[in-house]
Amino acid sequence: MSSLGANIMKNVSTDNIRNLCLVGKAGSGKTSLVEAMLFAAGATNRLGKIEEGNTVCDYQDDEKERRMSINMKLASFEHAGKKVNLMDTPGCADLWGEAVSALTVSDTVVLVLGVDSPIDVSTEEVWEPVVESKKPALIFVNKTDKPDINLDEFLKAMDAKLEVKTCPLVIPGDEAGTSVNLLSLKKTDASGKESDLGDADARIESLRERLIDAVAAHDDKLIEKYLGGEKLTAEEMTDAFKKGFKEGKIIPVVCGSASTCTGVRAFLNVIAEYFPAPDISKDQNKGLFSGIIFKTMSEPGMGQMNFVRACSGKLNTGLDVYNITRQKRERIGPVCFMQGRTRVDAGSLEAGDIGVLVKLKETRTGDSLVDEKLGKDKVPGIPTIDFPPCLMDMAVYTKSKGEEEKVGNALSTMTMEDPTLKFQYNGETREMILSGVGNLQLEIARSRIKARYGIDVELRPPKVPYKETIRGKAEGQGKHKKQTGGRGQYGDCWIRIEPLERGKGFEFVDDVFGGAIPKNFIPSIEKGIKESMERGIISGHPVVDVKITVYDGSYHDVDSSDQAFKIAGSLALKKVFPEARPCLIEPIMNLEVIIPEDYTGAVMGDLNSRRGRIMGIDRFKKRQVVKAQVPLGEMTSYAPDLRSMAKGSGKFKLQFSHYEELPSNIAKNLIEAYQKTRSPEE
Repeated sequence: MSSLGANIMKNVSTDNIRNLCLVGKAGSGKTSLVEAMLFAAGATNRLGKIEEGNTVCDYQDDEKERRMSINMKLASFEHAGKKVNLMDTPGCADLWGEAVSALTVSDTVVLVLGVDSPIDVSTEEVWEPVVESKKPALIFVNKTDKPDINLDEFLKAMDAKLEVKTCPLVIPGDEAGTSVNLLSLKKTDASGKESDLGDADARIESLRERLIDAVAAHDDKLIEKYLGGEKLTAEEMTDAFKKGFKEGKIIPVVCGSASTCTGVRAFLNVIAEYFPAPDISKDQNKGLFSGIIFKTMSEPGMGQMNFVRACSGKLNTGLDVYNITRQKRERIGPVCFMQGRTRVDAGSLEAGDIGVLVKLKETRTGDSLVDEKLGKDKVPGIPTIDFPPCLMDMAVYTKSKGEEEKVGNALSTMTMEDPTLKFQYNGETREMILSGVGNLQLEIARSRIKARYGIDVELRPPKVPYKETIRGKAEGQGKHKKQTGGRGQYGDCWIRIEPLERGKGFEFVDDVFGGAIPKNFIPSIEKGIKESMERGIISGHPVVDVKITVYDGSYHDVDSSDQAFKIAGSLALKKVFPEARPCLIEPIMNLEVIIPEDYTGAVMGDLNSRRGRIMGIDRFKKRQVVKAQVPLGEMTSYAPDLRSMAKGSGKFKLQFSHYEELPSNIAKNLIEAYQKTRSPEE
């Protein structure tokens, strides 16, 4: 057998490239199928197993520990004169961004289903974007060697649940380890040897009729010939199948078992013979290189790697390119193929091929690269990656003081690798906020910070950015007088406070007449008021939507200073604010929840328990869209809660709407908790 990486073709023409990605829910067997394909193609000399932690694609420590794929991985190999670029994607919904990248640059999508698992809502969630991509799709039904399974019933349920009409292409043979290609009528045994099927039994004849129906249905000439009782030639069948498959009109099914390699060699033949090559216009961009970076990884000992698809032209080591996205120039360093973590020097990539670039300085996921000769404008033919939005926020706290900067640098690197992670500092709550698609994704990020950088961090629900304001008017004096020997401190001001319309912020008015306070001290009063507003008066949250007028005061020719009047302004606000009927206000969010109709009642009941207001219900495709307004403070755990409520089938969008007054019982608890933390002099 060939060693890892030894049988990857170089300088392969576009016509001989096959790009595909595997998608499917967790546990369907995608990574095991990759192992079987690499082994069957001679790219590896042993069949790795997830439980033993020795698979080609799940090589990272946390993947081995969790026994699940976390990052999209690329494995390239040769079979039957074709170079296959195979992308393995995670099955967890929290990590769907990895699959989005692979979907964008693949030419064909393979949905992997385990015959021992029902077609549930999580499978439908994976299938929906495959349909929306409008790319050729094949379904690999895995684990068909399991005892006591009814394959026919599974296929019927699959068509019904996914609302498609599939056609069988490769099915299990009568003998253990064999498989039958219904299109070519070839039988493949356990060793990979292919032979003519010979006489077909009733089961095979019935399934082949179903395949012929599906193939002929999309070709007017063939359907006429078929209905007329004429026999379709093998060439006619193959050409019509390829055309229908490429156009997405035929969804073939391959049955097999990754654990025993049953059907896998026949599947490799299907890829080589029937999967479409990259669709590259011959005159596109005058033959000059253009491409997209669809994944960035940075690993200890391996450096930064940028996964690239060449959309046109040829990419060579040493080529000067322009990053259109970042408006930066780059020089291409080593160009490689990948098999999991193993890099194999390629030297160049032809149009349509996929590989990895190392030693790029400025380039990141989603960036478009073009040959410098093409200029700086956007080039047609380069796809864009539409990543899923962040749905969950967590505050990041270090367990040791002084490590905040290190954590910030670590998170910046991780968000570069995964665009569905966002990191920012919230000045209002003074917290580092890490945002992602779901709880598992954020927990993986926390674990990787410790493993890679040796920093222990804790994830907590973020503080809600409450604000303080008033409902009434008040006025009073702030006077700062201090004599400590020598020159003293003296500042005296009278202010009036009144509410502003919600969202207006802050207005300061100087209404002092007759020189009661010299004009040069007025800005100091305003500064003292603003600083106190930022710190908060009753609950430690910023004060907003108030108008403050300074209208009187006094000064001392010697002892008055900017600092004294700044303190006086602060004291005045602290005195009058509690007398102006203060209250807390909270952020209210616009929420849209997209769910199957069966879960509408549960979702609406849950939103009511979160102090939400239902604004309406619309319909989107087969689903319901519940629109509501909900306080942000009630949405901390909504992503996992919705996933649990709707059994993985719920999606939601959250957007800031406005601020409203916080119910008095909740506000009282916040105020009392804050007051207990204050020192007597405050």
